[in-house]
Amino acid sequence: MDKEHSLPHKIQQRLYDHPILRESLRNTGAVFILIVSAFAFALGYKCFLVPNVLIEESNGAVIRLLSGGISGISQLAIMIVSMFPVEITPQIQDTVFSILYFVLNIPIFILAWKGIGKRFTIFTILNVFLCSLFSNLLGIWDQGWINDIASFVNRNGGLLSRAIFAGVCTGLSSGLSFKVDGSSGGIDVVSYYIALKKGVLVGKYTVLINAVTLTIYTILGTIQLVSGMITVPDGNSMEFVTMALYSILYLMVTSSVVDAINLRNKKVKIEVVTNSPDLAKIIISALPHGATVFHGQGAFTGKEKTIIEIVVSSYEVKNAVKIIREADPSAFIEITELKQIYGRFFLPPVK
Repeated sequence: MDKEHSLPHKIQQRLYDHPILRESLRNTGAVFILIVSAFAFALGYKCFLVPNVLIEESNGAVIRLLSGGISGISQLAIMIVSMFPVEITPQIQDTVFSILYFVLNIPIFILAWKGIGKRFTIFTILNVFLCSLFSNLLGIWDQGWINDIASFVNRNGGLLSRAIFAGVCTGLSSGLSFKVDGSSGGIDVVSYYIALKKGVLVGKYTVLINAVTLTIYTILGTIQLVSGMITVPDGNSMEFVTMALYSILYLMVTSSVVDAINLRNKKVKIEVVTNSPDLAKIIISALPHGATVFHGQGAFTGKEKTIIEIVVSSYEVKNAVKIIREADPSAFIEITELKQIYGRFFLPPVK
């Protein structure tokens, strides 16, 4: 079948001719991704980080893991309040967490609006609202399937499994939201802002910022244990230190998943060996990047060759290869992942 008459080409052409329809479909898809992102975060939080069923089974013993970012700060706030003679049930904690998670993100929304982009900010607000909503709803459903999942994972894998699964859920949440130029709010926005300015990966900044929250969490928890404000079933005075170690594992898994999904700040070098001297002009006219051209000679044929080197973002590789192969099907293409680059490199701005 002729490519111009194929169904994908017809759909692509129709969307190109109708920009409003194209943008509407794009935003609809982005909202769906944000819903999945928010649910993944809430699922990880309620099933693996602070499952109410496990807290109730242990009579309030210290079995929580620390979440990162604003959610971690919200956990700290709840912990501080619990140090006073005030009774806070798990259900009240869910409501307080949901409210704090949204309120503490308000200054972050301002940073996103001024420093990143308006569309990014709107998607971030939507995602934060959905995270708060789903966290509260899953708390209401604790006696159902949330209870079953939390109990099963804790019985069969303990803290190690909880830390890994929670990290995967949170990393998936952040990575998916980054994928559609949004975020989960909080530290994600700050680290994304820094990463855009420096042109590096997002995950390591998230880990560095979360280290402060984790340190405070461990110190406060240890104070509570030493002072007798809380107790643990086996009398282990190092319970909070243990939680901190598993929380570090959780944050590392989160960072790895985010960087695996978020390809915006990953750079790739494409090297092309071609017989077409005009291929370089075709490439730079289709991509927002410059290129370097070398002239070489084939070792076997002795014929003159044109060698083109260009650096692109990972998400641009598929399109770049498609352009090259359409212009010269016989071109030899080599793709190499880069750890870091220095100098001017264009990244499309986040809207």
